[in-house]
Amino acid sequence: MGTSVSSGGPNSQVSFDPPWLDDIEIPTKEDSPVTDGHLPVDGDSNDEDSLTSLEPSDIAPNARFGGARRALRKFIDTGEQERFRKAVGHYSRKGMGGARRTALRMRTSARVGANVFRVLLDARDGTDSDLNNWVISLKARSVNAQEIADEIIKYTTPAGGALEEVSGRESMALAMQDLLILNPDFDLLNLDEDNIWGLMESFLANEVFHRLSLDIGQVFEKSSLSMSDRVIRMNEMRDYLKSEVSRQIKKLRANSSNTTQNDIHPILQKALENTFAVYEGAL
Repeated sequence: MGTSVSSGGPNSQVSFDPPWLDDIEIPTKEDSPVTDGHLPVDGDSNDEDSLTSLEPSDIAPNARFGGARRALRKFIDTGEQERFRKAVGHYSRKGMGGARRTALRMRTSARVGANVFRVLLDARDGTDSDLNNWVISLKARSVNAQEIADEIIKYTTPAGGALEEVSGRESMALAMQDLLILNPDFDLLNLDEDNIWGLMESFLANEVFHRLSLDIGQVFEKSSLSMSDRVIRMNEMRDYLKSEVSRQIKKLRANSSNTTQNDIHPILQKALENTFAVYEGAL
């Protein structure tokens, strides 16, 4: 469900955060110069320090996803949106230790989104000489929009094989695909801010969907629904998540006048937290 990797989901009586999560490296300007085939992007270590200042991770309780799986199974059978809301609420509150911890668990998603956002802004505005050279060389190859999307993803997302790294690449690819479906002639290197924010909304929704898929999506495999009906349910899930994530990002943007590049990462991180808090409100 959602990814090509089958997973039984995380166990109980383990840390909410795996010990390797902070080892995932996002390409930065310092360690990924254009001469090595990577796009230059400013890091945001200060943001990360402030966002991860939680108490030490608690141990996940027994049967942590039981309520989430039961509610998701009912959603699969009935298609009732309220069942899905409860599934995500149970997932966040008990399965992941609350909305803030769930969002923190997905901090790689926020970092990847901010990385891509900054590259798109700098590519459009021509504010970085090294990036300008990359853009010029890319356009000289007469690549199409899909090829540009592939290049952006390749050079701004982690290249390892951890689930978060694979998910980030897949989610961004789906988000860019959605954008290009709306307008195949979009110049991805010259997007206005509303389109870039729209890309972020789609990306985070895909990331939440993938997270749910990996942790509780096994109930789909046990469902008696036909494959076509399963796809319908999954698309409904994506639509519901996209609607809520979009709403939260728009609210945060409205409350942040004169948004700068340094604000992007905190906005994306907070949007994840607020989204899960809303779903917890359905319980």
